[in-house]
Amino acid sequence: MSLSMAQAAIRCVRAVKARALGVRAGLPRRTFRMTRPRWGLDEFFYSGPAASGESWSEEVLRKKSVEDLHKLWFVLVKERNMLYTRKYDCFKRKVEMEGQNRIKKVQKSMRNIKKVLGEREREAIDRVIDDLMQEHNLKSRKQAMEMLPEKPPKKYPHPYPTIPEAAKYIS
Repeated sequence: MSLSMAQAAIRCVRAVKARALGVRAGLPRRTFRMTRPRWGLDEFFYSGPAASGESWSEEVLRKKSVEDLHKLWFVLVKERNMLYTRKYDCFKRKVEMEGQNRIKKVQKSMRNIKKVLGEREREAIDRVIDDLMQEHNLKSRKQAMEMLPEKPPKKYPHPYPTIPEAAKYIS
């Protein structure tokens, strides 16, 4: 067996192993995860100290797409739920919660996302009103506003009860 045939045999064995592992020959393998994914209720419990940055500012959020804001919103909802679970756990154990300022940062970030989305909605409505004024030769914005469909009234000021409201039901 010559050297080149030995190299070819090694390459062939590597290719067979790669196929068995689901990796194409010549491409880098996926990174191996050493941590297990957290599913279920484990996600809402504190797993150790985490670095905490600043809240998301309105300037940064204005540069994000609607899809990115939507994803960020649910990441913040998950973080908020984890922090409130941790806060309740510390309350039950009668210990002080570390990093309480993270709750305020998450709340501020969520408030800023709502502001940015509200600004975008108002800008979109203004563009529609301007188009209606040009299309129908209207002279006032009030006439154009009357042509817009009415928004359904809000039944509740907030879709979920706040923590003080929910605390009434916790025994």
